[in-house]
Amino acid sequence: MAEIPQKETAAIRKVARCNRGEISARGIAGGTTPRSGASSAWASAFRMAGMFWVFVEAGQVGAGGIRIAGPQGHHLARVLRVRPGEEGVAVADGTEYRLEVTDVAGSIVTGRVLEERPIGGEPAVGVVLLQAILPNPDFDAVIEAGTAVGIARFIAVEAARSVARPPAARRTRWQLIAGSAAEQSHRGRVPEVLGPMSLAAALEEVAGARLLVLEPRASMPFTAAIDASRAYALAVGPEGGWTEPELSLLRERGGVMVNLGPRILRARLAPVVAAAILVQQS
Repeated sequence: MAEIPQKETAAIRKVARCNRGEISARGIAGGTTPRSGASSAWASAFRMAGMFWVFVEAGQVGAGGIRIAGPQGHHLARVLRVRPGEEGVAVADGTEYRLEVTDVAGSIVTGRVLEERPIGGEPAVGVVLLQAILPNPDFDAVIEAGTAVGIARFIAVEAARSVARPPAARRTRWQLIAGSAAEQSHRGRVPEVLGPMSLAAALEEVAGARLLVLEPRASMPFTAAIDASRAYALAVGPEGGWTEPELSLLRERGGVMVNLGPRILRARLAPVVAAAILVQQS
């Protein structure tokens, strides 16, 4: 993994601390994001105990042991201050490794593998969010909370009414926030963040998925549009909503206009609520 700039690391920590205290995305989801595969008693125990959870490169996993260096090692050693004897989970290449820390030297953490199993922290239903770009901190909050509830991929859309116009380099920050949130919420994978890009380009990325468009004026309730699909694309506009040309394009691509009820939800909250509903489908 590439070295994380110091200012980006500080920003991610700030977002993480803020959201741990002020935004409870898992509370929206009821704390019951479905896991695929067999039961995970030990993984559940780790969540209850607040043990560390970290994503590592496959090359950091050796015969019976794991050596965690780089940004992850620094975070464990310097921020979480793990010590020999503590246990946690390292996730690499589709596998969860329960490990015991055996040594902490500077920013390098070494552990021995106690148990391994296929990843289990992913919903059975895949959800891709096409989110119109919002001013910060709202867009950062969508990435953080959306990751926690189980969104598989984010696509930042340059909508006509998007006030913010972030540079392409902003995607690096968003990806780091997704990684931090995936560790906090014990995901099995880190969601990919794409964009910024046009709505037309974003729709090409989700061809084949069932497309639901959040539109307050729509007559169809959100839950009425849920079927047996295993892949959904969720399109959420900016605070000012999608323009008529954008809505026409969404309809042309098979989009189903839906509403989340009579109450008005902010653009930073609506996608999290909708995604939390979708990932509960089995």
